[in-house]
Amino acid sequence: MKLSKLAMAKKQLKEMTKRGVKVKISSCGRVLIDGLPFSFSVSSAGDASRKGIVVSFSGDPVEKGELTLDVIELHCVKNGKARTETKKLSKIVKSDGKHIYQAKFTGLELEEFAPTGKKADEEMFLADISSQYTFKTVPEYKQETDGEIMLTVYPIEEPLTGLAVEWKPCTSDKEWFSHNPDALKAAKKRRFGR
Repeated sequence: MKLSKLAMAKKQLKEMTKRGVKVKISSCGRVLIDGLPFSFSVSSAGDASRKGIVVSFSGDPVEKGELTLDVIELHCVKNGKARTETKKLSKIVKSDGKHIYQAKFTGLELEEFAPTGKKADEEMFLADISSQYTFKTVPEYKQETDGEIMLTVYPIEEPLTGLAVEWKPCTSDKEWFSHNPDALKAAKKRRFGR
């Protein structure tokens, strides 16, 4: 009887400490500007997975047909070799009737995320590099007023609990940074903690 209680307690402890498969957006462009490349990077924030990830763009500009996205490029390093993969961003209708642009990268592997506080070594460094994925797309947005989109990335294995989300403005103003100088200051403060 004691043995089964011990086994059950161990199983419960394991379930409590399980992190699950999660992703994080480790770096991201500040704004989607018509005709200019927009990029962001994604890495693991949880357990390992070999099932891949999904990238999607949604929001009013997508819903109204104001923002157009054609392809998305993936750049990564695997087994010491640079790899590039291009996918079409498909405009699909979700079950709630809303439109989104989406691309599935089923061949991507997420490495187990090493939590902060562990001693950094060569193996952890290589694992971090091998689980870093950088994406690039070029938006088409011709509206006079700025819009806002939601960038969502999630692991196929755990789409609801493992997702990462960023809200980003989109604009046709090629001089957006000149007209919004505080945007650069805010980004520097976040990056350097000032």
